[in-house]
Amino acid sequence: MNLCIDIGNSGVKSALFRGGDIAVRSRWTGTEVEEINKIKSGWPGIQNVIMCSVRAGTCSIERQLRESFPFVLVMDNNTAVPVKNLYHSRETLGKDRLAAITGAHNKFPGRNVLVIDAGTAVTIDVVDKKGRYLGGNISPGITMRFKALNEFTDRLPLVGPGHETGLIARNTEDAIAWGVMNGILFEIESYIRIIGKKFSDPVVIFTGGDAGYFDKKVKSTIFVDPDLIFTGLNTILKYNVSKK
Repeated sequence: MNLCIDIGNSGVKSALFRGGDIAVRSRWTGTEVEEINKIKSGWPGIQNVIMCSVRAGTCSIERQLRESFPFVLVMDNNTAVPVKNLYHSRETLGKDRLAAITGAHNKFPGRNVLVIDAGTAVTIDVVDKKGRYLGGNISPGITMRFKALNEFTDRLPLVGPGHETGLIARNTEDAIAWGVMNGILFEIESYIRIIGKKFSDPVVIFTGGDAGYFDKKVKSTIFVDPDLIFTGLNTILKYNVSKK
């Protein structure tokens, strides 16, 4: 069994793979020692672990993992991946983005794929049919945009996305909510349209914690995969284990 750990800006998640399928998903609520011990005692057959982090200061988790499991891979700039990485500044490339792209290529080999990850940030990434990661873009996510409007102005209130989104608002709270949500939606739809013209018939995959706000509003055909990063991490882990 393989254990995949994704340390993001908003928390730590893990997935346990038995073969190619996820057996258990969890979001960590306790300390890393408590959570790792819980996983180790509950699933004694774990042989291989991969950890992906976008945060600094994860040495204690890495140390605990290495003391608990036979093989532990911590993703860094030099980790071997089964896609050709054409990103120029690899040292600043989020490992979650690379994992998502790897997962997308694994699910749709031989296809151009556009990955849209709506989380703390909104990331747009492209892997082509030859398995080359071409790069992508980053913009603020939902929460970041709402906070920015509140913190960098004197009078705009802090609001949230709400349940319904219109086009022309008639009060300030709706104006902020609709402006943020429509802004992200129009941004996403523009990327899908323009990249669709540049690359023949790309597959579009939505992932990330905020994907649910947009997936049913996008007019194009898309696939929603909340486990895309975990699929990519497991693919990278198996790729490196095969090279041992």
